[in-house]
Amino acid sequence: MRYRIFLDTNILISGIFFEGNESKILDMLEVELITCEDVVYELKSVTKKKLKYLDQRNLEIALVEVDTALSDINILPREKYLKKFLEAEALIAHKKDIPILAAALYSNADYLLTGDSHFFTDKVKSEIKVRNAREFLDEIEKA
Repeated sequence: MRYRIFLDTNILISGIFFEGNESKILDMLEVELITCEDVVYELKSVTKKKLKYLDQRNLEIALVEVDTALSDINILPREKYLKKFLEAEALIAHKKDIPILAAALYSNADYLLTGDSHFFTDKVKSEIKVRNAREFLDEIEKA
């Protein structure tokens, strides 16, 4: 089965810059990876903030690495998932996460992969399967 997976920022950061479950997911061929413009913006902002100690050249290399990883991921434009904001707002309390949840709902993904605890509520999980990377890998291995 080919799964549609929506990726939150923390999954992408871990998958791009570190070895582990998240990088395994980014390398999987049997999944369709999806994210959104809000995640891409946050990903690049966090990368610049976390790697600010690097000289300009190495920071540019890190940002190229981000762009390379994103080239294999379907990025939803914000105007597509704007209509899901009200639905997302009713499901999640943390305002910063509303656009991400709206995009995940719009994408019709089988899973929302995140490490952010704000998404692991009964309300959100009633609308989309929310998993961290390890849970997702365990679940599809059993399927």
